[in-house]
Amino acid sequence: MLKKKLHYSKWLLSFLIVFGTVLSAEGGLATAAGSTASSVKASVFVAVNDKLITYDQPQPLIHNGTLFVPVASTVSQMNASAKYAAGKLTISRGKQALVLAVPGKDAILKNGRTLVSLRKLTDKFGYQISYNAAQSLYRAVNSSASLTDHQLALKYSTFIKEHKKTAVQKPSAGNGTTAQQGSKVIYITFDDGPNAGTTRLLDVLDRNQVKATFFMLGNNIASHPSAVRRIVKEGHGAGLHGMSHQKNTFYASPSSALGEMNTDNDKLHAAAGVYTKMIRPPYGSKPYFTQSYRDLTASYGYHLWDWNIDSDDWRYKSNPQTIYNNVLRDVKAMKKRGVTPIVLFHDQTATTSILDKLIKALKAEGYTFKPLTNSTPPVNFWNDKR
Repeated sequence: MLKKKLHYSKWLLSFLIVFGTVLSAEGGLATAAGSTASSVKASVFVAVNDKLITYDQPQPLIHNGTLFVPVASTVSQMNASAKYAAGKLTISRGKQALVLAVPGKDAILKNGRTLVSLRKLTDKFGYQISYNAAQSLYRAVNSSASLTDHQLALKYSTFIKEHKKTAVQKPSAGNGTTAQQGSKVIYITFDDGPNAGTTRLLDVLDRNQVKATFFMLGNNIASHPSAVRRIVKEGHGAGLHGMSHQKNTFYASPSSALGEMNTDNDKLHAAAGVYTKMIRPPYGSKPYFTQSYRDLTASYGYHLWDWNIDSDDWRYKSNPQTIYNNVLRDVKAMKKRGVTPIVLFHDQTATTSILDKLIKALKAEGYTFKPLTNSTPPVNFWNDKR
């Protein structure tokens, strides 16, 4: 009888370590859906597709550059299940299973409860991660999502405003450079080129006397050297976007990321006779470009660049007008806050098709266009000013 009681106690302890006490709004602890428990504050927020994860303890947190999320609420929203046995946490969905040691590198304990690496979950179960710097909002998203990142941000804007630790996220280089009084500069940037359509994009920029910045892939540089030479000759900014654009390849290690940027830089020099210090990692720097990656690339003189306006043009290739509407809306919001816009576009046909009228609309708002340079103070999600 004593052995049975001990066995049961050990099982119960294991269960509570992994899942804690999962309370609902009815139990008095704040949840994402309509809570007013202003006493509970958080540094970061995490959503899975269209829903913020349950706002219970433990809260999501960043530890040693890795974003960790509570097991029960996150796994349930991914339609997965979790079991704990013999120091191992097994998270399963269908035939897929992720097994993690607890505690370990990818599963940590906080106040007796387990949090797991969001990156491990998304990599295993086929999600991408987006990041809203203004709200400190991370999102694991797949094809089941119906809301855009902007719509999700609006959905939870009131809740996040009430529960955010305001001292953690102040306006800074991480969510937009603050414009000087009377200054209306905008930086427009294009990822993934060059390609066969880059000439048309450059024609639009030239016709409007606008300078932009191109974060280019090394293999595309080698395939379209004349476009790269024109980018440099006409005074646009030249930046690096790596070689593979494959998450598992690029982020295999800090040295693999550095190696891709160095190779990309060599391709740029071979095509246009210049080197650059500006880099933009695939998918942006958060959450994957952690401290060890940044330290290594910074030691080689590279400056890390992200953005504060995402055009979502990759999502709306068949609806260019939505791209136009998204950017103009967000730029106007930045203008009210006195923040210099840094816009993420992709070098693609849909974006080029609305670029002329978008430039005209932005000029009507009083903006002038400048390229990023090696001496421009970098803006990124980590507030890393090196």
